Amino acid sequence: MVHDGLYFWNTLTRQKQKFHPIDADKVRLYVCGPTVYNDPHIGNWRTFLFGDLLRRWLEYRGYTVFHVMNITDIDDKTIRDSGKEGVPLKVLTDRYTQSFFRGLKMLRIFPATVYPRATDYVPEMIQFIQILLQKGIAYETRDGVYFDIDAFPHYGQLSHIALNNVKTTTRMTADEYDKDTAQDFALWKHSTPDELQREIYFDSPWGKGRPGWHIECSVMTNTLLGETLDIHVGGEDLVFPHHENEIAQSESLTGQPFVHYWLHVRHLMINGRKMSKSLGNYVLFDEVLAQYGTDTLRYFFLSVHYRRPINFTHATMKIAQNSMMRLRTTLDLIEDVLQSNDEELGVPAEAFAFLDSIHQHRQTFEHSMDDDLDTHSALDALHAVSKTINEYCAVKPNTAALMTARRVYLQLLDAVGLYSIDEQSSPAEFQDHSQAFITLLLSLRDLMRAEKNYKVSDLIRDKLAQLGVVLTDTTNGTSWKLKASD
Repeated sequence: MVHDGLYFWNTLTRQKQKFHPIDADKVRLYVCGPTVYNDPHIGNWRTFLFGDLLRRWLEYRGYTVFHVMNITDIDDKTIRDSGKEGVPLKVLTDRYTQSFFRGLKMLRIFPATVYPRATDYVPEMIQFIQILLQKGIAYETRDGVYFDIDAFPHYGQLSHIALNNVKTTTRMTADEYDKDTAQDFALWKHSTPDELQREIYFDSPWGKGRPGWHIECSVMTNTLLGETLDIHVGGEDLVFPHHENEIAQSESLTGQPFVHYWLHVRHLMINGRKMSKSLGNYVLFDEVLAQYGTDTLRYFFLSVHYRRPINFTHATMKIAQNSMMRLRTTLDLIEDVLQSNDEELGVPAEAFAFLDSIHQHRQTFEHSMDDDLDTHSALDALHAVSKTINEYCAVKPNTAALMTARRVYLQLLDAVGLYSIDEQSSPAEFQDHSQAFITLLLSLRDLMRAEKNYKVSDLIRDKLAQLGVVLTDTTNGTSWKLKASD
């Protein structure tokens, strides 16, 4: 049975609304995917990870999600960069599509139901444009086919742009343009001489050319999800013009609302500025994962609500890393206690009180997530579960109660995509991990020893020993080395 108490902030209405899907227990979800002209940076991954978080929570609450995520493999940027490299367009886009899928796997992002590529839907795009021409909403020029935004009276409803104040008579040929200027935009572009020479074109009633960027998403959503979607997700930079243009095209074609709930993710910032490939102030995805790992990156994004900008610094990443380590340590503590318990210990009344506390924290977690995916508050509740379990483990816990708490804890971690330690790792495999990771564990152990929490500090030492890391405590601090293989 689905839970009907979800609320989302809708960009279209500028308010928080209760979620009512088109079908009672099914959700039609579209998440804007990558333009495959380069490797995604971690700013891009904030949006992709949010789409995964939303999908996980919808499924946690009992919904079946039909999840579409597009691959933009033809646009101004892909054509430009394949030309710079001197390689065919498909060679470039295939390379970065595989890079994207690799990142999805590394971050444990649930696979979408389907990943449509724009170039596979060009016949449908041509048919879509023909209908708009027949309705008098589009017009043909010497360089392509354009959408007449004056013919769509609701233009500006998503971005709240007052059309009469910003409309210009110049048509916009580029895929992306200024966020405060509304212009007729290209649905179909005639191929340039360079594109013809490189065989980047499709035959159409208007000659050789290729689709404009905005029409691609409208056609793929219409083909795969129908005339109206439940939820459309994207970065805040796509509100205008891209998503505004999607609405105009789609609703002009169908006469039906295009999307019921628009959810937009704020930017990742570097020193107060948007992280952007064009600005050159981006952090490489592989470098972040190598230094901090998947769970830390996910925790970092979860720590700030998706409708607030988040500033990347190594200090904030270390805070996320330490917080994630505390959550992991609780799982290790549970396993150690369960292995050492030979009989049912503890007073039943205490066990019931413990489980009641776990249940209350779970309710707080769920309420936070239902409230427009308030991950910051949900993480607070998750740490409260962790703290309650840690305290219970210190007072001869009841095995059955602890196992129940463990199951709840894992369910909540999974709901937000956290925790990925491979319990089957061998010492030899562990040697491939970075020195920074071992140093972090030692810092956490030092903190536990300073707080006289010797149970946890000893646990860290023992777990590292199992993985082949030998510690030596001296008056000058703790040193470590890797145990030689047997």
